[in-house]
Amino acid sequence: MKSLSKPSFHWSVVAMLCGLSASSIGVCINCAGVFYTPVSDALGFLRGSFALNATLAQAAVSLSALFVRRLMDRFSYKRILLFGMVLAAGATALMSLSRNIWLFYLLGFLRGLGAGCFSSVPVTIVLTSWFQKRHGLATSVTLSFSGLAGAVCSPLFTKCIEILGWQAAYLLTAGVMAALVLPALLAPWAVTPQRMGLLPYGGRQGAQKGAFVPQGKFRYGTVSFLALCLMALLHTSIAGIAQHMPGFAESIALTAETGALMMSLSMVGNIATKLLIGLLSDRTGPVKASVVMIFLNAGALGLCIVGGRQANAPLLYLSSFLYGSVYSVGAVGFSLLSRRFFGVENYPKAYSVLSILTTMGSAFSQPLIGYLYDFTGSYLPMFWIALSFHAVDLGLLALVCHRSKKEYRA
Repeated sequence: MKSLSKPSFHWSVVAMLCGLSASSIGVCINCAGVFYTPVSDALGFLRGSFALNATLAQAAVSLSALFVRRLMDRFSYKRILLFGMVLAAGATALMSLSRNIWLFYLLGFLRGLGAGCFSSVPVTIVLTSWFQKRHGLATSVTLSFSGLAGAVCSPLFTKCIEILGWQAAYLLTAGVMAALVLPALLAPWAVTPQRMGLLPYGGRQGAQKGAFVPQGKFRYGTVSFLALCLMALLHTSIAGIAQHMPGFAESIALTAETGALMMSLSMVGNIATKLLIGLLSDRTGPVKASVVMIFLNAGALGLCIVGGRQANAPLLYLSSFLYGSVYSVGAVGFSLLSRRFFGVENYPKAYSVLSILTTMGSAFSQPLIGYLYDFTGSYLPMFWIALSFHAVDLGLLALVCHRSKKEYRA
């Protein structure tokens, strides 16, 4: 077993994982909102009803977490990856031919099932194996590409819809998803560095600053784990707001282009704050880093309320950028918190469940927000609900910190 003097190969693995993150989350999930209004208007669907196809996609992504980590132990990951790419891109392409709401639901589920083969669970399992030192930075860089893909592709798909129609935009989406997966399919690498005769980055010097080392058998029924699960569900339900930003802008007499730019700015904020939470986590620990991001997002929601009442586009642009911080905790924070509270050995078990809840929270909030608008004519109540969730989340995180030291004492 050897360690590289210049660990460039470790970071090349990160580069390939960035493509997987961009495809499975950035394109498949974060860009779904640009299709809500044009497809619903063209085919006569309620926005909430059509948004349910994205909910089913996210549900399928989360369900895949139950078996993907086991499949990775039994089969070549590249075979799993190829299957997932073909299924996800193929289902997306077939959406261009659909005119029936039930067919959108079926294809959405298949799309998510395929994307789950290369989403956050397998990606972070690989990162946990390859990195002991700089784990927070590696995780944040990788998952920030989901935001980068959303920022770049949302206006691209919107423009494609305007010029060529939503059918062509679905075909473009499928092509982009497949292209981002190809490097990981073609390059030589393994799920663990040991399979290539290498050590993880940082060797055996991977203890986090200020963290106790969790030990003992992992138990799903502990107070600390259940509290973190509830926090994951509540926090990520706030993330569904981003997909409704185009509709929110139009509801306050702003243009669809304004809404698309808001959505893109939230993806830029997604990138910046994911990088920030990783850096903060490596320096101060994931708990403090997550708290900072929660307060930042609460401030963004407050600005959304003010900007929405005034139809103030510049203020909404600022709030949208800051709102991107919601993804930093949902995607990066819970991964780092799982490793912090339950340890490396228990990480796959703990995070597989948490990833289901983080995905489901975001997924089910999207149609609920759509129905909220359908029946009230306003998106503003969702911001007040989100603020109340943040208050509960902070209390739950404090409970996890207190109980985990007793339940997983070093």
